[in-house]
Amino acid sequence: MKVFTAYFLISLASFASAIAQSIPEKGVPLLESFTPVDYHHKGKVWDIDTAPNGLAYMAADEGLLEYDGKTWKYYVGSEGITRSVVVVNDSILYTGSDLDFGIWKKNRYSEFEYTSLYPFKEDLTNSSEEFWDVFIVNESPFFISEKNIYIYKNQNLTKVPAPGRILESFRFGKEIYLVEETEGLLRLEDLSPKKIFDLNSTNDVGIVGMYENREEKVFVSQNSGLLAFENGQLTAIENEISQELRAANVFSFERIGESYLAFGTILNGLYITDYEGNLLHHINKSKGLQNNTILSMHYSSNGKLWLGMDYGLSYVDLSNNYTVIYDNRGNFGTAYSAVLKGDTFYLGTNQGLYKARWEELNNSNEFYDFELIEGTEGQVWSLNEINDEIWISHDRGLFTIRNDQIARVSERRGFWMVEPYENYLLAGTYNGISIFEKSGNQWNYLRQMELIAGSCNQLFIDDQDYLWVNIPNFGVIRAHIDDSLYPENREIFESEQFVGSDHYIEKNKDGIFVITDQYRYEYNVNENRFTESPRQEENTRIKDLLLRNGRSSYLNDQYEFFPVYNGFALRDLNMSSGSEEPDSSLKLIFRDAWAFNNDERKQTYEGSEISYRFNNLRLEAIAPNQENVLYQFWSDKSGSWTEPSPNNTFEIIGLSYGNHIVKSRAIIEGNFTSEATFSFDVMPPWYRTWYAYAGYALLLVALFYLLYLWLTISLDKQKKHLLTDQRKSLKKQQQRFQEQLKRVEQEKLRAEYKNLKSEFKTKTIELATKAKENDEKNRILKSLKKKLEKIDENPKSFKRRYGEIKQIIESHIGTEDNTFEIQIDQLHQEFFEKLREDFPDLTRYDLRLCAYIKIGFDSKEISDLLNIKPSSVYISRSRVRKKLNIKSDEDLHGYLNSI
Repeated sequence: MKVFTAYFLISLASFASAIAQSIPEKGVPLLESFTPVDYHHKGKVWDIDTAPNGLAYMAADEGLLEYDGKTWKYYVGSEGITRSVVVVNDSILYTGSDLDFGIWKKNRYSEFEYTSLYPFKEDLTNSSEEFWDVFIVNESPFFISEKNIYIYKNQNLTKVPAPGRILESFRFGKEIYLVEETEGLLRLEDLSPKKIFDLNSTNDVGIVGMYENREEKVFVSQNSGLLAFENGQLTAIENEISQELRAANVFSFERIGESYLAFGTILNGLYITDYEGNLLHHINKSKGLQNNTILSMHYSSNGKLWLGMDYGLSYVDLSNNYTVIYDNRGNFGTAYSAVLKGDTFYLGTNQGLYKARWEELNNSNEFYDFELIEGTEGQVWSLNEINDEIWISHDRGLFTIRNDQIARVSERRGFWMVEPYENYLLAGTYNGISIFEKSGNQWNYLRQMELIAGSCNQLFIDDQDYLWVNIPNFGVIRAHIDDSLYPENREIFESEQFVGSDHYIEKNKDGIFVITDQYRYEYNVNENRFTESPRQEENTRIKDLLLRNGRSSYLNDQYEFFPVYNGFALRDLNMSSGSEEPDSSLKLIFRDAWAFNNDERKQTYEGSEISYRFNNLRLEAIAPNQENVLYQFWSDKSGSWTEPSPNNTFEIIGLSYGNHIVKSRAIIEGNFTSEATFSFDVMPPWYRTWYAYAGYALLLVALFYLLYLWLTISLDKQKKHLLTDQRKSLKKQQQRFQEQLKRVEQEKLRAEYKNLKSEFKTKTIELATKAKENDEKNRILKSLKKKLEKIDENPKSFKRRYGEIKQIIESHIGTEDNTFEIQIDQLHQEFFEKLREDFPDLTRYDLRLCAYIKIGFDSKEISDLLNIKPSSVYISRSRVRKKLNIKSDEDLHGYLNSI
């Protein structure tokens, strides 16, 4: 804390000193005024202080006021009038009031909450302490009333009774001084008042402050001006400012850095001087203040001198290089143009041409004295100094002035401006351009320029002898001027191509530009066209004051002139507006934060947890009490910085749940402030919260348990079903096995049957054949035996018997043997009987054929057995089919086997 405080004080002193060294002297520094309506009718402001972040705090009748440069806030603390305020840091301050004093601390919403430190509220029957001053010394607050001094340290309160009645108190350096009614000036040393000098003889002095000049202590009194302490007594300082202060009655005093002093008076407003007593500024009601009684003053680190008045509140911007001279007394009207010639300042206004001594424009004067030059009454549009003459472009004509002598050059009405070109003078008029030619010492009207008409309120000639003319509501004309002043190669840039209103031409070292209230267009020579870029205003406060269509002009190397409503402004070119280098004390803070949805909103704070219902955020950032500020915002949702804009609010719509960061920075006079960060958490929707997940987990466990039970029951059922199915399956398998075994056995039996049948067939044939052969052989052998026996009986009969034997052999060879057929008939007797019964038309040959087919003989085998051709067998089969009534597609073999 000590390191920060020391650093801040050093930065504040160095910055304030740098600004104070360059306070402009001409005109009134820019004033910003607030009426009680602006700050919520909270009464008079008795004390002012500013925080390191730039916020200004005021002790007012009805509480504590806070101002950030755009918005006023107020806080209610004690019941009595708040008399004093002192800021410790951005989050802590102390106030003193009637019958109370206390501490203010910011809550998480960056709003102050009050805690009283005064322990005697219940014992105020005969006491009425008012705490007009609060000072911080060695990080401890001192609360001072008329009767007592209270020191709050380490959360303990120490009371130091005053030796008498304290009339005034002030701080110088790290010391507190008291003006006591009977003892004089006291200094608080080790919590004990020590007398410095006596004021018994000058009780009406009323010392309000002090400063050192060349190691000499100078005291500021209420009624006696400036006093020096020499040889143990006070001595009045006799200089101009001391006399002014005696008459004006000083009520408040403030040091401005290390070089200047500010005196707030009761009767005549504000005086600003250097330490030597030279008056630089005297600002009162006639120069723009709302009231001449200055009750309180405070000089802030950004160069603003705050003034709490008997009516209203103002600040004087001493860091700004613009000053203003208003015509509050109706001395000269609305200014349009000016020329500084020597020590004479010429001012062209809507009332005529005025002049004043340049030195009389110093703000130390009570009033600004302007003198109307006779014969120039009326509207003066512009002033130009050409060849030691001042040219007056007037509504009533064209004039020149030399040595305060007016001469009319043209009686034609309506001249906007003049531009010299070689031996000619080009004058822009209400209708076209008039050309004047110099003859001797006289200027004579020559003619009107061709091809250019309309109200030419601007014209100039560039380095390439091109004439540029601005015609409102029409556009810009560019034309080359030949030797006869004829505008050849004329080009027209119509006003429709310039976005914005009130366009005008500006020529400088960087080129030629057309300026509107929104854009700045630069002329490209190579492409012969204008390209646009957003217009950057250097000073928005001057922009707000500037006269419509008013344009600046340079008086000399140090001052630039600006026409403003009800007066004019000056810019000191030798004084920078603000610091040249980035100021580390410039800060950006988040002022307010609101989470909202379509129906409602909720205030939030940095590091907060925002309900998912309010997943839209609106942030307000501000560089407190800074001028000409552009803001940029960055969010983790977009991942990029916004374009610089004067708008200091930022909205993010549709935030996802989780941690989010928003950053903001400000651009002041081209310098970036440090980044301010606002982090917060958007809570997940209820269905994604930890308790929802816990519910999901419990539900999942329950589901798993139920699933387990269901699976267990199902498994038991499945086991039973499986056992049953297994039994059934085994039974079916057994049945299938038995059936399969049966089929195998049947197949085996069929195969065996087939084999047996084949063997039977074969054996039958063999048997039949064998039997036939045996029978035939036996018969032949028997026959031959008989014949041989007869031969044996009668050898003489051999020849005859031989013939008989031969005949037997030949007869048996040619005789048909029916043995096989007979055997077949015997084997299939039942079969033949069934066929004869069912089909009586069958012949013996048909029956034998059916027996062969039933046995399985094919046509070839049957033909061999019957000793016929195979074709005859086919015919016989067909005949049998018809007799058996069997269709041609039916199997004859199968049919016969079924019988």
